[in-house]
Amino acid sequence: MSRQLLPPNRTPLEAALADACALTLDPSPIRGLADSRRCPAPLLPWLAWSRSVANFDAAATEEQQRALIASSVAVHRRKGTLSAVRQVFRDLGLGEVRINEGNHHYQADGELVADGFGTAGDPAGWPEYRVQIDKMLSLEQAAAARRILNDVAPARCVLWGLDFTGATLIANGYASANGAYTAGVIRT
Repeated sequence: MSRQLLPPNRTPLEAALADACALTLDPSPIRGLADSRRCPAPLLPWLAWSRSVANFDAAATEEQQRALIASSVAVHRRKGTLSAVRQVFRDLGLGEVRINEGNHHYQADGELVADGFGTAGDPAGWPEYRVQIDKMLSLEQAAAARRILNDVAPARCVLWGLDFTGATLIANGYASANGAYTAGVIRT
């Protein structure tokens, strides 16, 4: 409280207390704490917690963390939809994904596909889906992607697996055979 706000009949004690309790703080740094672009990096986990960002630790870089926080409201609005799944994969830098729903052999054009995903005549396979990624994932990244899918994907669906057999880095030696990478499908 400032001395100028006290009434004219103030006592010397009240004036001394007003001077002693006067705040000389600048509140402007607090303004950026709730913004994912301006929040200081050490406080990003707290901002993610306040926005209920699940699997915040899956983000490897600060830019990915900021992207997850920035899109968290939109993802929560669309949680349980395919667009939410795609958005989270984009935010984590895993690129665009294709999601195949329903465990059947036929594509939309009627062509028969035998790629291991379909089960002939299995009526219980309707909630299964697979995520096809064009980027090479390590086993650790795949585990993080599965945790994200458990949180964001529709609750009625069952993840069949993560398929990155179309990744261009499999055959050129980028993924060494040291157990950190696999060359294709990670089944759940």
